[in-house]
Amino acid sequence: MNNIRIIVNGEGINLIQYLVNHNIYYYDLVREKDKYIITTSIDNYKKLNRRFQCYIIRYYGKNFIINCFVNNKYMIMSLIIGLFILYLLTSTIFKININTNDENIKNLLTESLKDNGIYIYKRKKSFNELLNIKEKILSDNKDYLEWIEIKEKGCTYNVDVTPRIKKEEDTLNNEPSNIIAKKDGKILYIVSENGVKVKDINDYVKKGEVLISGNIIKGEDIIYKTNSKGKIYAEVWSSVHITMPFNYTEYIYTGRKVNHYYLDIFNYKFTIMGKYDNPNVIKSKKVVLDKPYLPFKLYKEEKKIYEYKEYILTLEEAYKKALKKSEEIINRNLKDDEYIIYKNVLKKEVFRSKIMLEVFFKTYENIGINKRIEEKEENNGV
Repeated sequence: MNNIRIIVNGEGINLIQYLVNHNIYYYDLVREKDKYIITTSIDNYKKLNRRFQCYIIRYYGKNFIINCFVNNKYMIMSLIIGLFILYLLTSTIFKININTNDENIKNLLTESLKDNGIYIYKRKKSFNELLNIKEKILSDNKDYLEWIEIKEKGCTYNVDVTPRIKKEEDTLNNEPSNIIAKKDGKILYIVSENGVKVKDINDYVKKGEVLISGNIIKGEDIIYKTNSKGKIYAEVWSSVHITMPFNYTEYIYTGRKVNHYYLDIFNYKFTIMGKYDNPNVIKSKKVVLDKPYLPFKLYKEEKKIYEYKEYILTLEEAYKKALKKSEEIINRNLKDDEYIIYKNVLKKEVFRSKIMLEVFFKTYENIGINKRIEEKEENNGV
C-alpha cells in the first residue's frame, strides 16, 4: 500500500458529497469540526489539493520509506559516513605489543613484521595472511625463533614469541663431545678436524655409534677431552611406497583472490562489494565489524581462485610419474650437499585404477651429529 493520510480543510462544504461525485476512493474518514481526516492515494491527494487546502500527516508503504529518506537524508548520510569511518578505524592497526624482554628479539620481530606489512596505521591482515606471515617469519629467522603467535585484540596486535634455544650440537663449541651416526649406513667419506677417528671408509655403522671420539687417550688413560669436529658422509638406504592413479584432478592456485564484503542482517547476506560465485575457490572469512549496538555484522570473505586440470595417464605415464614423485619425496629431505646415488623399483603392482611402487634408494648423506660426552660414556667411543 502506498496511501497517505491527510487533513482536508472542508469548511462550508460537504466533502463526502464531493468525494463521491468525483470518484475519489477513501477510507478511515474522521471529522473534526470543519476539518476532515481521510486516508487515500497520492493521486487522489493531488486532485483534492487543487480544490481544497490539504496537509499530509502520514505516509504508508513505499511513500513512507521515500519520505523518511528525504526528511532524514542528512542523518542517513552521516550514519553511512560514520559506519565507513568506523570500519576504517576498526580495520586499522594502532598498536603492536611484542611480549619479550629481549631487545634483540624485539628489534628483529619489529623489522620482520614491517617487512611483511604489519605496522601501525596499516590495514589489519586476515587470518590466513597472519598464518602465512608467521610461517615466513619463522622460516626467515629459524636460528633465533622457535615459536611466534600474533593475536588480534581490537586495534592492537599482541605478539607472543619463544626464542630458539640452540640445539645441543650448536652449544658444544667448547664442550667435550663425540660425533655419532644419526642413521645406519656405509661410510664413503670421513675426515676428522678435531678428535680421534673411530670408524673409517667402507665401515658399516649403526645409528648411535661413535664415529669421531672426543676422548683423547694415552695408554689406558683419558688424558683430556675435546670437542669433536669432522665430516662423515655415508651411503644410506631407504625405500618409498608410492601410489599413482591413472585418472586424477590437480588443483593449481592461480595467485588471484577476491575479497567479498557483505552484511549479515538476521542471517541474511547483503553484498557490499566483491561478490564472486565460482566452485573453484577456497574461502576464509572474518568479522570486520560486530558491535552490540548495531543490528548487523560486517564480514570479509577472502576467496582464493584455483584452476583444475584433469589427467588421464597410460600405464607407462603413471609409472614414470610415480617414480618421479618418489624421487621428490627423497630429495625433499636432502640438503644441498646430499644426493641420490642409486634407485631401484623393488615392487610394482598394477590395479584397475592405479599403480603402486616400492622404490629402493641409496643416498649420499651427512650422518654425523655432535653429542656431549656424559660421565658414563668416558670409556666408550675409543
